[in-house]
Amino acid sequence: MDQLETGDHRAMATAPDERRCIIVAGFPRSGTSWVGKCLSFAPGFTYYREPDNYHHVRGVEKRFTYLYLTAEHDDPAYRHLMTRACTGQVATAFTMKHDPGPLLRPFRGPGRAVGERWPSLFLRRRHVLVKLVFANLNLAWFSANLPEARQLYVLRHPCGQFESWQRLGWEPKPERLLENPRLIADHLQPFVDLIRSARGYWERAGALWAATIYVIHRQTQADPRRLIVAHEWLCRDPLRRFPVLYRRLGLDWGPETERFIRDSDREGDDRTYSVVRPIAKQIDKWKTRLRPEDIDACRAFVEPFALPYYPAFEPFAKSFSGEEPPAVARASR
Repeated sequence: MDQLETGDHRAMATAPDERRCIIVAGFPRSGTSWVGKCLSFAPGFTYYREPDNYHHVRGVEKRFTYLYLTAEHDDPAYRHLMTRACTGQVATAFTMKHDPGPLLRPFRGPGRAVGERWPSLFLRRRHVLVKLVFANLNLAWFSANLPEARQLYVLRHPCGQFESWQRLGWEPKPERLLENPRLIADHLQPFVDLIRSARGYWERAGALWAATIYVIHRQTQADPRRLIVAHEWLCRDPLRRFPVLYRRLGLDWGPETERFIRDSDREGDDRTYSVVRPIAKQIDKWKTRLRPEDIDACRAFVEPFALPYYPAFEPFAKSFSGEEPPAVARASR
């Protein structure tokens, strides 16, 4: 039986007049765009894309990328941004690209930018679905300061994620994690020498992925409200597994979501940020693109963290019970 399906649903209770917020978080290129889009059809929700992206959203500071906040540590500028984001107030042509509302939907590009001057033109529904790609080290802060927001963390095999980074020319920088003494003291002290020793691209990719996921895993052990789901698990059977995820998040499944999943499961146009792709191929297509020595280099820096995800370094991960699927409703072991 699926762990997501058998999890405790009591945490989803919400008063009828409350504004709900669901946070979809993950590394860039981990599948958050597809997952966020698949969830965006939930009735009553408006979807906000990456209000934490400093490349595209005014007021977002680049330093937020490696910020580490917890219940005990705050950052006024980050609090201001995220409080607004999780209440649907960061409405721009970029964040509202997928869900601009009926007034601005017919317009593209500059036409939608008028909504940034008059945000009321972005007609929005009451509840908020927000996708974040630079919040990995701040999930405990969200739990403490925005406890009403449900968190879904999307996990992707490091080779699949960083193969995409490599094609885009993005460099993994695990050394940035070592610039924060609190992060080291709280979580990473046993791995400082390992992280510093990472040299080549795939060593650094493995170190950055594993160290970050290690922090999230430890925090989730103490916070069962957060869901962790493997991108590959959803890809293997999306029409059966997304309804399970909808139920766990307290969302209503409908024909629009099913239609989108069916329509997106085809050869796309190969644009970097397209969500139209053969879904099953996303699971392990990196195996045909990477050299064995690159995979081994990444694995050598992931395995010392002893994470319970992706046993044998395969994208077909197992649940903690040893049974398929690789979705982790609660990182409890």
